[in-house]
Amino acid sequence: MAEQMRNRFFVSLVFTLAILAWSAVGKSVFGSDLGTPFGLDRNVWLLLLLSLPVLWAARMFFTGAVSALRQRTLDMNVLAALAIGASWVYSVAVTFGLKGETFFDAGAMLATFVLLGHWFEVRARGSAADSMRALLDLAPPKAVVLRAGQPVEVPTAEVKVGDLLLIRPGAKIPVDAQVVEGESEVDESTVTGESLPVHKAPGDKLVGATINKNGTLHARATAVGSDTALAQIVKLVQEAQNSKAPAQRLADRAAFWLVLVAITAGTLTFLIWAVVIGRSVEYSLLRAISVIVITCPDALGLATQPRPWSAPASAPSAGSCSRTPPRSSKPPASTRSCSTRPAP
Repeated sequence: MAEQMRNRFFVSLVFTLAILAWSAVGKSVFGSDLGTPFGLDRNVWLLLLLSLPVLWAARMFFTGAVSALRQRTLDMNVLAALAIGASWVYSVAVTFGLKGETFFDAGAMLATFVLLGHWFEVRARGSAADSMRALLDLAPPKAVVLRAGQPVEVPTAEVKVGDLLLIRPGAKIPVDAQVVEGESEVDESTVTGESLPVHKAPGDKLVGATINKNGTLHARATAVGSDTALAQIVKLVQEAQNSKAPAQRLADRAAFWLVLVAITAGTLTFLIWAVVIGRSVEYSLLRAISVIVITCPDALGLATQPRPWSAPASAPSAGSCSRTPPRSSKPPASTRSCSTRPAP
C-alpha cells in the first residue's frame, strides 16, 4: 500500500512539474514559452497529455468523496475532490471554447501536495503495523507443559489456564503464570523496562514474554491469549492507533466547514460579479473557481495525515506506549504508558 501511494505521488509530481514548465510559471522561469510537441494547442497539450495522469493518481480523492457523501458527511476527500475537480472541469471548458484562464497547474499542485500527505500517512501506518508485529513476537511460539509428569512441547496458543508449565533456564515464559515450585531470577526488561533480574519464588507471579535466567521453574498458567500482560500492551497500542488525535479531529471538523465555505463563497463570488457588478458570465465563473481552488488548504491535508500515526508507531520501539494519541505539544495527564523494552 505504501509503495502504491508512493508511485501515485511520484507520477503526480512528475507530471505536475511538466505542467508547471508549460504554464505561466515556466514562462517566468525560462523567460519564454516552451513549444508544444507536434504544434498542439498549449491547453490541449496540458489537458490531454499532462493533466490526465495527475487525475489518475488523485482518483482516490474522488472515490473517497463519493463514499463520504453516501455517509452524509464532508471530509478532506470531499474538499480535495471539489477543488481538483472544479479546477479541471473549468480548465477543460476553457480549452474547448469558454473564455478564461486554465487552472491545470493549480489543480495538479493541489493533488500532489495532498498525495504527499497520504503517502506519509500510509508509511506511518506501515510502521505502526511493524511495531505491532514486534510486540507480538516477544512471546515464544512454543511452551513446555507438564502432563502426567512428562514435559510436552505445545504451541503457546494451546496453553490453557491451569496448565502446569516447565520453564527451563534461558527460556522465555510463554504466558502469565504463578510459580509453584523452584526459584530463579527473571529478566522482565522486555515488559517492565527494569534492567535488573527479579528474584522469583513459589507464589510469585510471572509475566509472559519475560526470560527465565538461571533456575528451573514450575508455574501454573493464570492468563492466556488476550488476557496476558503482553496482549494488554498490544491492545493499548491498537487503541492509540485507532483513536484520533485532537489535531486530526480538528482537521476533520475544519474540512466539513471548509467544504461549505468553499461552495458558499464560490456561489456568492459568482453572483456578486455577475449580478451586482454586472461582469460577464465567463469572468464571474473564473473568479468563483479561483475562490473554490484557493479554499482547499494543502497544509491541512499534508500535516494532519501522518501526525496521529507517527507517535504510536515509534513509541513501542522507544520503550513506551500510550492509550490515547499524544497532543501536538505534550501528552495529557490521563495518558497511560507501558514499557516494552529496557529504557536507554
